[in-house]
Amino acid sequence: MKFQRGIDQTMTMTKREVVEHWFSEIWDAGNISALDELLAPSLGEDGQIYGGLALRKELPLLVDVLRGLVGPMKTEILVYLEDGEWVSVYYRTNGAGEEGHKPVKVESLLMFRFDQGLIVDLISRIDSLALFEQLGQMPPDTLLGCFSGQSLIWK
Repeated sequence: MKFQRGIDQTMTMTKREVVEHWFSEIWDAGNISALDELLAPSLGEDGQIYGGLALRKELPLLVDVLRGLVGPMKTEILVYLEDGEWVSVYYRTNGAGEEGHKPVKVESLLMFRFDQGLIVDLISRIDSLALFEQLGQMPPDTLLGCFSGQSLIWK
């Protein structure tokens, strides 16, 4: 289903439908134009979102970078909780990895706040360490190594 803009349309969608479009259109399909369809104008261009990983205006770049690393992705909502204007999802992203050689499976948390059917706030906790370990950019068991007092030396 192609997502069509319209403040009227997003207002008629349930919060769950908006969240499902967030994952399927933006992340799974790489449809960057859906950002403007789902995010409220009040979520400013210079406002930090996604756990400080990106400003709103940098989200298209973040989507491209992650899709480039993870490859074609499919996101599955594992837990969906709704409380008033807030929605929290625990989700899994599966990908083939860069050039289809290293399968990736990462579980993360994302909270959305809604106003008039649009997303006005995002709080994200992506398991970046697990992602980069699976991609081979960090050694296996990096976190355990850090807890043991080891340090990483960048080349």
